[in-house]
Amino acid sequence: MKQEILKYRVRQVISNNLFLIKQIEKVSPWRIPAIMIDAVADWSKGLIFRVLVVGYVLNQIQASASIREIFPVVGLLSLLSFACHLVNILLKNCYFPRSDLKIQSHLMKLTFRKAREADLECYENAEYYKSHIRALNALKSRPRMALDSLEMLFGALFGFFALSGLALSLDVSMLLFVGLQILANFVFARKENEERRAYEVELAEANRQADYVRRVHYMPEYAKELRTTDISEVLFKRFIAATQNGIRVIEKHGFKCAVYRLFVDAVCTRMGYYLVILFVAFRILALKNMMIGDGLMVVMAMFSVTEALLDQENSFFQLHEHAMYIGDLRAFWEYEPKIREEEAGAVPTMPVEELRVENLSFSYFGSGRKVIDDISFTIKGGQTAAIVGHNGAGKSTLVKLLIRLYEPTSGSIYLNGRRINEYRLSAYRNCFSTVFQDFKVFSLTVGENILMRRTAEGDAALLTESLRESGLLDQVSSFPKGFDTQMTREFDENGVSLSGGQNQKIALSRLYAKDAPIAILDEPSSALDPIAEYELFENMKRICKGRTVIFISHRLSSAISADVIFMMEQGKIIERGDHESLMRQNGKYAEMFRKQAENYE
Repeated sequence: MKQEILKYRVRQVISNNLFLIKQIEKVSPWRIPAIMIDAVADWSKGLIFRVLVVGYVLNQIQASASIREIFPVVGLLSLLSFACHLVNILLKNCYFPRSDLKIQSHLMKLTFRKAREADLECYENAEYYKSHIRALNALKSRPRMALDSLEMLFGALFGFFALSGLALSLDVSMLLFVGLQILANFVFARKENEERRAYEVELAEANRQADYVRRVHYMPEYAKELRTTDISEVLFKRFIAATQNGIRVIEKHGFKCAVYRLFVDAVCTRMGYYLVILFVAFRILALKNMMIGDGLMVVMAMFSVTEALLDQENSFFQLHEHAMYIGDLRAFWEYEPKIREEEAGAVPTMPVEELRVENLSFSYFGSGRKVIDDISFTIKGGQTAAIVGHNGAGKSTLVKLLIRLYEPTSGSIYLNGRRINEYRLSAYRNCFSTVFQDFKVFSLTVGENILMRRTAEGDAALLTESLRESGLLDQVSSFPKGFDTQMTREFDENGVSLSGGQNQKIALSRLYAKDAPIAILDEPSSALDPIAEYELFENMKRICKGRTVIFISHRLSSAISADVIFMMEQGKIIERGDHESLMRQNGKYAEMFRKQAENYE
């Protein structure tokens, strides 16, 4: 069983690294041949200088050759070594950096596209999120590291066979020493790498927890809580616990790694060196059947054979590590979303006549609890509908189902009498302008943040009108670059950081700029006081005039003017009607409204 697992792992290491190579070849087809050339050139210049030149010169001196005989051969070998060095320099400074950027751009493009397509429920799957975020974080450096490991492997294989061949051509008995080094390296270095792999995996978890504490203490979003509470003490205890776990891992694996490393150095390296030196000295001094230069070439070749063996072992270990990250990334790229763009899908016809929900239910990934529990309702085109209820009633989840960020567990949603999964995904979502409760402002220009796309020359009028409608035009006009001013100072020290209320107006500008037939406002006023909330909703009603509007809120004052109100509780719609009819029913809506009205008074 253990051999089957090991065989599977080796197969996966090869498969995943080949997968990455194929992706690299698509955008930089000469990269793999180039690293092979670089590896051969790098080993060749060492072989020429450390082995051939020195050995040849000593042999010629021992044979009493003249300098005129030695100089041309040494000069030719020196030129060959310089040519190899020149190849290394040109590849590493000219070709590889350009190739790296092209490869990174290609892989990032694949990743960004897949991240946008991935179902939102993936982010509720802890294992999915952890494995793929780890892969995404490593994407910037991992492809280059894998290429470096491949180059090390190619170079080590070339060096091993070239140097072993040279040593055997000078003395066939070197086969015994080569075999001894291979055996020692296979036994002890393999054991060391297995132990070190376990050591690094276990230590990584302890380091991850310690890194979280370090990160929290310098990230700005945690600064206020750290300074006004004692949470830092709790975090420090977590840091100490992570440090102690790291110490336990070191105590568990450190000594074994040291023992295996001692055997690798003693048997595979040092003992091999001494035996070869003694054997060569015996042939030169006692048997007198080997020249000094040939003996030195044998010794240097065997030293380099050992180095090549160690490089091979290290490259195998590194490729195994890369394969784990590549496997995560590969799974991410090959993931097929449940909600996908269908080119053959229909395009919604306008105007919106109705949005209908029938027997809709939904449970989050891995949970049996229904967040939405068998609800049905209809919103007519042009109506303003309010979905209200306490926090946790399922309101925001319902919004995500309406715009197809989730697929329902059961039931259906219809737009103009047609099930929404029959529409082309992008065309259906283009029917909605949505402002989420936790909407984000990006470190891009004001114009890009409003249009949510690249700005073009003809966008000035639309941006001006959008900002005027939201009440932010005068503020943006005062910015040094107007619409082209960077929001946040993350990448531009002249960027602007807006207040919470001003950011709300950016969201309103997005609503106006997109002008979709259905506007969804998911708790956009949750962070505002009642007066600011009133002003926000008045602006929203003006901007969304003539559209179908769905707004989500736990503050019922904003629902008074809605054409229809749906009161939710524990995933169900428990009451429906307009404000007057719901107050007459004297149910949960009326009770909640009166309590909130008392607070406002």
